[in-house]
Amino acid sequence: MTDQVFKPRVAPRNLADLLVTAGVGLVQVLVLIGLPGALAYAVSGNPFIALLCMTGANVVFALFSVSKVVCRADGLHFSRVLGTPKRIAWDAIVGVAEAPRRELLVRGWLWPIFPPRELTTSLTSIGHVRIDYGSRSVYFPPCDSAAFLAAIAAHRAAVKPAGTL
Repeated sequence: MTDQVFKPRVAPRNLADLLVTAGVGLVQVLVLIGLPGALAYAVSGNPFIALLCMTGANVVFALFSVSKVVCRADGLHFSRVLGTPKRIAWDAIVGVAEAPRRELLVRGWLWPIFPPRELTTSLTSIGHVRIDYGSRSVYFPPCDSAAFLAAIAAHRAAVKPAGTL
């Protein structure tokens, strides 16, 4: 089976989606970027150092965000600009489904904020896919959710149980 590449959907799907995402995004920015800036300012007393720290936190987040997911014969590969791609083997995946918006907002984006389960810089809260493996879940917003789910189903069906010929 050939590799299939899926890019994340970045743009909001409509105005309501943008407003929801902007509200949640503000909370995330305050915690993930504002907190390092506030700590840098508290330690240094210098607003420029605080701004540098906030910019650095933003750059690190962007560089380690998932830029694409590749369906391969051995599993899903979450590719990043920097960092080792995360791989989830097909036999480790216990469930895949489109995630409802409320679930994504709470479990994917807000709580707990660490470790992150949504590793993309997406401005949409609609059409994300939840991938359950082991005792964890990750979320990914493919441009085409139906095609992504179909590709995962096809790859999982092609994997033969251990010990079969």
